[in-house]
Amino acid sequence: MKLYKYLYILFPLAVLTGCEMNEDPKSEASVKMVFSSEKGLQTYAYSFYYGLPDRDGALKQEEIADYCARTNISGMMNASYTVNASTSWSWTRLRNVNFFLENNINPAVPENVRNNYNGVARFFRAYFYFAKLVKYGGVPWIEKTFNDPDDPAQMNPRDSRDVIIEHIMDDLDYAYKNITANTTPNSSLVSKWCALALKSRACLFEASWRKYHANDEYDFARTGCEKYKPEDLYKIAAEAAKEIMDKGPYKLFKSASYANGRGSYRELFIADNAVTEEVMLAVECDQTLGGNFANWYFYGLSNGLSMTRQMAKTYLNIDGSPYNEKNADGTYKTLAEETTGRDLRMNQTIRCADYTEKHQHGDYRPAVPNMVSVNLTGYQFTKYVLDDDWYNVQAANENDLPLMRFAEVLLNYAEAKAELGELTDDDWARTIGALRDRAGIKGGTPSTGTLTTKPTEAEPHIASIYPGVTDPVILEIRRDRACELILEGFRLNDLKRWACIDLWEKDPWEGIFFPEMDKTLDLNGDGKVDVYFYDSDTLSKPIFKGIAVYLGTNNHNLQNAIKVDGGYIIRYNMQGRSWPARQYLYPIPETVRQKNPNLEQNPGW
Repeated sequence: MKLYKYLYILFPLAVLTGCEMNEDPKSEASVKMVFSSEKGLQTYAYSFYYGLPDRDGALKQEEIADYCARTNISGMMNASYTVNASTSWSWTRLRNVNFFLENNINPAVPENVRNNYNGVARFFRAYFYFAKLVKYGGVPWIEKTFNDPDDPAQMNPRDSRDVIIEHIMDDLDYAYKNITANTTPNSSLVSKWCALALKSRACLFEASWRKYHANDEYDFARTGCEKYKPEDLYKIAAEAAKEIMDKGPYKLFKSASYANGRGSYRELFIADNAVTEEVMLAVECDQTLGGNFANWYFYGLSNGLSMTRQMAKTYLNIDGSPYNEKNADGTYKTLAEETTGRDLRMNQTIRCADYTEKHQHGDYRPAVPNMVSVNLTGYQFTKYVLDDDWYNVQAANENDLPLMRFAEVLLNYAEAKAELGELTDDDWARTIGALRDRAGIKGGTPSTGTLTTKPTEAEPHIASIYPGVTDPVILEIRRDRACELILEGFRLNDLKRWACIDLWEKDPWEGIFFPEMDKTLDLNGDGKVDVYFYDSDTLSKPIFKGIAVYLGTNNHNLQNAIKVDGGYIIRYNMQGRSWPARQYLYPIPETVRQKNPNLEQNPGW
């Protein structure tokens, strides 16, 4: 039973805090009541969870990602963002946390209990500030409530990135030492290990930012960043991750055998209750409190995201060798051919040749990508999608949505150690090797590494995606980070910290290969007709209207096909994708700077 959300819904945030940083609490009596008992502290602490992504937000975290084709772009996606467009400058959630920390001093409550909930509060303050650091860079550090509207501290200038990351680390160290929960029911509440996981995430981001932006045109990294060198932060990130690996209660979930697009990897994202063996923090969903809309989002919306061909080519073969998009005779592989014998994470992320879906009569049937109305490339996502087609037309999914996983901790450790030049074969086996083993991969090559040994030479496909990186170990870690964490909200920030968000502009958003136009096609090789591609202005064979997909250019149609040897490759020709360098950081809203002219604007805005 998912009880805590009932409590946190029944305890409105407005009871305790006002709408802005300088408003008084609504009820002094309520304040005294809350801070006089452990139950009161617990109930207040539930309000902090509003700062996490909600059910919809958890699914939409990768709407801006190079490997996700989509039907429309705006704002940051086409460089039309302005100083008046930003809407994420709000500080209300920070005031809620600081108000708690100021008032949680009642000696009637045991000190260890108060410290526990202070630890939870400081976790959420660090979470809040990490989001601000990613979006804006340095911002004012505030650790008090402003009860006096004339408090001069409200006019403070921005603190440096050094100040912000140091405070984030301090808050998370306190949280780790004082939060008493080792695990939580259904991973729905913050445990002490979540603090270390966030510390590894934040320090890895900041280390990479400082390394890869060190020489860029807007001096994003150097200003005010004298205290911590990239290697200092990589070391801290690795240490935080290693602490979880050595002492934490988590491990990779490997209990579900693979069949028909379902297995241990996908079970993490379709389980009714979070798989606490690996999932460290999750958004709960159920029919009473509200379900998520994964099926409707990926299967019912015409602008649902679709994986690109470049990403599909990134998954290794099951024997650990690099994937080749062509057969031995030089012909391009069909969808059935390219999704057979691959890294099983691919089969559990998109509809591959073996995928089956449950129909209304209760039987499972082969199900191919829906090219007619919802899929742009032929690579249709299934990662969060329940296999019963009943869910496809309503926002009723009951599967919990992970926000933190042990797999990320392994990837953070591997990357940090590799960037330091210290990753050993044993480290590789415990991290990348372990993740690949769960994905069914056996063996490897000098360019991809094996389950127990690092690669010694760069693999051409992954090197072509990151042309500025020559270290084969770092390249392969980036490969696995993309394959393991796809759709979980990491990709945009990864591209930002690696200074390679130009990939958003450059990925051609290509899709599957097919051999002939104006002919029926069997996508998954089961002998049944699935789709009919045509590029003429009129459908010459109306009998196939129900499965026909127009790939011509008439009326500015964007879903087209490019001619290649032996057939065609689908391409979604979205125009206008752009990410100028200034967009690595959000602009501070102009209205905010009018109120506080001491806030220096980010470069380029």
